[in-house]
Amino acid sequence: MLADYSRNNFVGWILYVMLIVSPSACVQLPVEELPSTSPYAKLIGAEYRIVGDVSAYGIYERVGDRKVLSYITLIPGVGIGGSLVESKGPIVKGQHIKILSAWRMHLLGFTRDVYYLVKFQDADLPHDVPVRIELSRGNEGVDAGLNPGIYERLRDKDQ
Repeated sequence: MLADYSRNNFVGWILYVMLIVSPSACVQLPVEELPSTSPYAKLIGAEYRIVGDVSAYGIYERVGDRKVLSYITLIPGVGIGGSLVESKGPIVKGQHIKILSAWRMHLLGFTRDVYYLVKFQDADLPHDVPVRIELSRGNEGVDAGLNPGIYERLRDKDQ
């Protein structure tokens, strides 16, 4: 019935797409590591200091399984919520991070956001859970860089 309604009505089509896409908003999507020739590769190894307000959020892979975090994501500003999300709280300003690698997510054959896998020098987060900074939600800066109002670049990987 919903499928028939969506064929005849633009709003119904949008609703239908949202119902299909929204359950996958926080689940683990197929990813690919970006090659060393990509514009993101020049940031691999770069170090940053957190100078703005940013919080950590743990993401679970499945709604029924809230035992093991899939990953932690850093988000400035308001943040996110939901059944797959567990707030880890604000990150203390002055914390140092290092970019380890760059990845691109895919959903239903479409390219989604790029994210960096990062490592904290010292943070009160689980050490066995990967930490991501997605280039969205206020994290993005110029080109492939991070938002300089949140993350201050300390040195290049070649220095």
